[in-house]
Amino acid sequence: MAPCPGTRHGLFGRAAKVWRLEAVSRAPILDFRRAVSFDRPAIHGEAGLPKDTLETSAALAPEVREPTAGVPVVRADAIRKSFGDNVVLDDVDLTVDAGEVLVVIGPSGSGKSTLLRCINLLEPVDSGRIFFEGREITASGVKVNQVRQQIGIVFQQFNLFPHLNVIDNLTVAARRVRKIPRATAEVRALELLRRVGLEEKARQYPHQLSGGQQQRVAIARALMMEPHVMLFDEVTSALDPELVGEVLIVMRDLARSGMTMIIVTHEMQFARDVGDILIFIDEGRIVEQGKPVDVLDQPKQERTRRFLRRSLQLAESLQELTVEEVESDEEGGKE
Repeated sequence: MAPCPGTRHGLFGRAAKVWRLEAVSRAPILDFRRAVSFDRPAIHGEAGLPKDTLETSAALAPEVREPTAGVPVVRADAIRKSFGDNVVLDDVDLTVDAGEVLVVIGPSGSGKSTLLRCINLLEPVDSGRIFFEGREITASGVKVNQVRQQIGIVFQQFNLFPHLNVIDNLTVAARRVRKIPRATAEVRALELLRRVGLEEKARQYPHQLSGGQQQRVAIARALMMEPHVMLFDEVTSALDPELVGEVLIVMRDLARSGMTMIIVTHEMQFARDVGDILIFIDEGRIVEQGKPVDVLDQPKQERTRRFLRRSLQLAESLQELTVEEVESDEEGGKE
């Protein structure tokens, strides 16, 4: 896979350099649909482990609610969240259907990360309700840890355990939380590492990996618990530019495999290529939403246009952007 440059005439009638992730003929697309599951063991001999070890996985699989046809995987109704006097989310509604990729863009501090943390129950909401596969997960009495096993999340920082090698980073939660035997957990871990192109790094430690490799390990680790939806919180923002593409390729192929995803990103071309729905959030409110091509190329709201203009100018050339223009845009965004 390699990023290929291109041009398009976008929002302001001039060509802007963009990057499209395209397949190089010699590199196969990562196929997550065949990844080994705890309730669908690998074919005997496929992973090099005894048949009786592989067959134990079906019996050990936890009881998981299957998605109901026509019911959104994630639904948020009138979510409100504050930290002291600072309102971070203000009456946010969203719906994500099975297999859908929702992309969230917006300026720093607009509430994007908090939205993901509320969906994963890492932050309690002040008001409103969040539903996961038709069941309200913000209601009292919900078993939070069980919900989190089905809602994977990957953060900006890799958060790998530095004292564990890669395969132990992947298997520790499955072994301790779901009580999966080490040998059985390692079957799935090795398969997932193969899918993200890191099978040969299984016995290495995080400090021996590049930033892009660590982030791919973090994605594989989140997939170990077989989530029904994956949340990504600006996972490329801490990476060197040369390492961004390898992570975006993994996310793209995960989306192609049918995984339901909510992605917070500043990578506009990635949002265009992968997203089904795009929302622009600012000051805790959804300002605009729609198909990525519509929102990015023909935004209806002035605040969206200002944000995208600055993003395009910064991506193309800092020489075309002055401090006065930046300050003017920032002041114009305050209401």
